[in-house]
Amino acid sequence: MKYKYLTPVLLMIAVLTGSCNKLLDIKPVNSMMPVSIADYESVLLGGYPRTDFFMRTEMMTDNVYANLGTTYTAPRDQELWFTWAPYKQLPGVEDDPCWGQLYSSIFYANTVLDEFSSRTPAKDEQELFETVKGEAYALRAFSYFYLVNFYAEPYSEATRTAHGVPMPLTAKDVHQHTQQNVREPLEKVYRQIIADMDQAASLLAGKKSRSKFRFDASALQLLRARVYLFMGENEKAVAAASDVITTKPLSDMNTLQAHIDAAKSDVSSFSGNFGVIDGDYKNEVLFYMGGTANTNIFHYPQYMFKPTQELLNLTLRQDSTSDYRRYIFSSFYALNTADGVSVGPTVYYMYARQENPSYYIGLKVSEAYVIRAEANIKLKQPAKAITDLNNLLVRRMKKGRFTPLQAGDFADDAALMRRVLEERRVELAFEGGIRWMDLRRLGKPALTHVYKNGQVYELKQGDPRYLLQIPMSEQNNSPDMPLNPF
Repeated sequence: MKYKYLTPVLLMIAVLTGSCNKLLDIKPVNSMMPVSIADYESVLLGGYPRTDFFMRTEMMTDNVYANLGTTYTAPRDQELWFTWAPYKQLPGVEDDPCWGQLYSSIFYANTVLDEFSSRTPAKDEQELFETVKGEAYALRAFSYFYLVNFYAEPYSEATRTAHGVPMPLTAKDVHQHTQQNVREPLEKVYRQIIADMDQAASLLAGKKSRSKFRFDASALQLLRARVYLFMGENEKAVAAASDVITTKPLSDMNTLQAHIDAAKSDVSSFSGNFGVIDGDYKNEVLFYMGGTANTNIFHYPQYMFKPTQELLNLTLRQDSTSDYRRYIFSSFYALNTADGVSVGPTVYYMYARQENPSYYIGLKVSEAYVIRAEANIKLKQPAKAITDLNNLLVRRMKKGRFTPLQAGDFADDAALMRRVLEERRVELAFEGGIRWMDLRRLGKPALTHVYKNGQVYELKQGDPRYLLQIPMSEQNNSPDMPLNPF
């Protein structure tokens, strides 16, 4: 991921941000005062998430288990996530990487929007001006969506007035309110997310995509579909998802077969410097987020935390060889061998090893299909949901092996919904923290994790730990801020 550097002009940007480090864990990225529109473009690029702030939320889900057959010892801070500790930071650590990254992104977006609110661009700068401004609105909407889906209750009619998150809308807020920040009502934050997406859409419409590391009109529209689905605005979710499906192609995983044949062994097909993402699959990605994915904690065969067998089994439901997605999750090791015991049945081979840089998937086309399918079931349109499932699965299965789903395959709409949510789970596993957010919005089910010495940890139905706790750094800044229940 490449970012431009600002040219030395006038004052250090630290003068602008010197008072902000105590607020919301914000830390400046760029070091010089921006002047031109291109300079502010660089500021905004520095604000895109550079860390995998979302990845450890996966450790709290039913997508991950602890492989107790390995000799590897997981770091203590990872154990805190896997065992649902109330606080995810080690003793003496105040900062929360999720909170800090997201408010940093908001600060940089606000810096751009503050400046552009009073600037009239020259004619030859108009397109860049609108693009950067549109991205700033999109980035702010994206960041607030993640914040409320980590630190607040899932959106519903009953939770609209519940505590959301602090919502600075200008960079000036950082200087004027370094303490005593207020959690805005959840509905107010969602209204702002929608307003920001509307502004972004009007500015990014018709603009060419500059990079998959930046928001464009298609990535924004998929984000809109996601937000509306989480809000229960199903007709709007269908409309936004349909726009993505109409304009962006879904990859055909049959294109992986040539690579698999050349590898001559299932176990070695994706265990080296070629991950599933390195094939045609990457072409359906609309937005990458969060930095280099090669070092993700689920890739290495003998690591402690692995994808669950249940997740792998969802790719084996038709038979053991038809669904190409099994190559993402199956170790293909002989489990009755010493290596098989230490590796276990699963890995995460979406990404290659270090030599071939890969980046985390934030938004991809298949999400539009499962969003539209879920929303259509809720709108009493099951036939449309089945069509979307078939259009997705025919591109995930070997040619000639997929039997299209029919209405008679499902006892009722509830059974169809289970299948849609299972395909959603497979498609979006380990991507953008979506599984944790889905578990929250789908009823906060009871979960169990088994860890060292067979100790069982439980997350009960509706457990308050489905909300991440306000970090200690913010509690120190804002001692009157209401905390989430323990």
